Amino acid sequence: MGATNCPETPRQKMITMMYLVYTAMLALNVSAEVINGFKSVATAMHESNKNISAKLEDTYTNFDLAMKNSPEKVKEMYNRAQEIRQLSKDITAYIDSMEYSFIGGHVASNVSYKVPGTDKEWELQLRDEAGNAIHENVKTALDSIGYEWFTDKQLEDNHEPAKFFIGPDVNNPDPNLGAVQIKEKILRYKQRINEVLGEDSTNVKLALNMNGGYDKEGNEVSWEKLNFNEVITGAALVTLTRLKAETMNAEYDAVNMLYKKVSKGDMTFSDVAMISRPRSTYILQGGTYETKINVAAYDSKQQFRATINGQNLVSGDSGTVVYKTTCNNLGPQRITGTAYVTSPDGGTKEYPINDVYFVAKPAGVVQLDGLQVVYAGLDNPITVSAAGIDTRNLKPVLDGQGTITPGAGEGKYILKPAAGQKNLNIHIDATIDKKITRVGSYRYIVKDIPAPVLSINGIQSGDKIARKDLTANTVVVALKDPGFLLKIDPKMIRIVKMLVSVGTKEENVTGPRFNASIESMIRKATKGEKLVIIATVMMPDGKTKQSQYTVTLK
Repeated sequence: MGATNCPETPRQKMITMMYLVYTAMLALNVSAEVINGFKSVATAMHESNKNISAKLEDTYTNFDLAMKNSPEKVKEMYNRAQEIRQLSKDITAYIDSMEYSFIGGHVASNVSYKVPGTDKEWELQLRDEAGNAIHENVKTALDSIGYEWFTDKQLEDNHEPAKFFIGPDVNNPDPNLGAVQIKEKILRYKQRINEVLGEDSTNVKLALNMNGGYDKEGNEVSWEKLNFNEVITGAALVTLTRLKAETMNAEYDAVNMLYKKVSKGDMTFSDVAMISRPRSTYILQGGTYETKINVAAYDSKQQFRATINGQNLVSGDSGTVVYKTTCNNLGPQRITGTAYVTSPDGGTKEYPINDVYFVAKPAGVVQLDGLQVVYAGLDNPITVSAAGIDTRNLKPVLDGQGTITPGAGEGKYILKPAAGQKNLNIHIDATIDKKITRVGSYRYIVKDIPAPVLSINGIQSGDKIARKDLTANTVVVALKDPGFLLKIDPKMIRIVKMLVSVGTKEENVTGPRFNASIESMIRKATKGEKLVIIATVMMPDGKTKQSQYTVTLK
């Protein structure tokens, strides 16, 4: 049975949001700041996964104790939980194996890391002489220092993910490679979890969406291509970490749902454990960290109190303490405290509360989709994004003459500077917790469009041209400079007037056509004389440019 009637948990929403924001950057020319964002997110999610793993072990420990105390009552749910445990262990082990093989075999051959505050150098080989990843060493590196040891160049590469996970034909992924294998295993995992839960599967949201999506051109693509084709290595690593997180969250929700079924009765447990469920472990500076604290195997009708980072809190009707704090300090943050639970004999037991989260500084990015300067009078496509913020909550603000209008796709805009501007500023305003915060400001140089080049019958300046081919109806064509990469509608470049000379004779003409007088000058010229044209051309920004054209008559 499916789980469509169960809404996503806060943790699942957090993982989905973080992943969507970072995949929105994949088409960009990624900056060092964004690469650091990938490192921070991957490290934070890796640490969060270790926290989830620890909390899962607490639940299984409570299940073991319940089985020992009341085997007949607990046996059915206990056996289901153990099967889910093994299924989840198998899928997370496979994802880990793919990640270790990818990192050690295709991303980095070794790690050289200086331990902060010491002179010690930490070195570890990640692949053997045959080029195969040494899984245990890759795991040691990730567990010890997260993803901070990767170089920007390693994380920027956008060729290796497709090569490793999909194969040479991205439209027909190799069934023996990682992307197809991961997808098939996850689909089987979800199906089996639902079978184990039976009618209870409607109470669990498994996430782990294996549907495809749309690429940056709007074309529908498979899940494999969407997640591993033309993406940088940093994003591929975040994808693997996200899949593992979603699997562990599915396991956590499924097993805890089974555990609640056995704790509804009159069973007495000899111990309890505190469970912290943060809405997110990656917070932007100025945002709010929020976590819900529960006591495992605890009667929700009985209140308990807790002291967390100096706040005195009491559980609500659902048996949950909600802790919130505004995040102003950057970097890793820790919450510590104590929960005070009334025991059956009327006494009070104390249980420690510990959790960590990461606070990042908002960093807005304006990414030029074309060149690294903007041009007056033309449509300059740009992409606006900010680490950790949905692009729908971002708004670019232009400080200067011109316009910014929405483009095709989320975060896409068209910037059109007005003529006469030398530079302009673009600010990014973000809506965070219903407040508008400026998360970035960028200054850009505004340039004029380069003068066009002239052509007659496809012959460029500097070539030779036959006199017999030049008549009173000959048209001089103005084309954009071939070195200019932005698109310009040819109709927006127009010759206003020309000064045409052959030898010592000159003729002025309005527009791009030769007249009879010019034709006569050319006909009477001798072989080898120069035909020189100085054209005044109206450009898309409303300014005029002068272009010269010189050919030898033959």
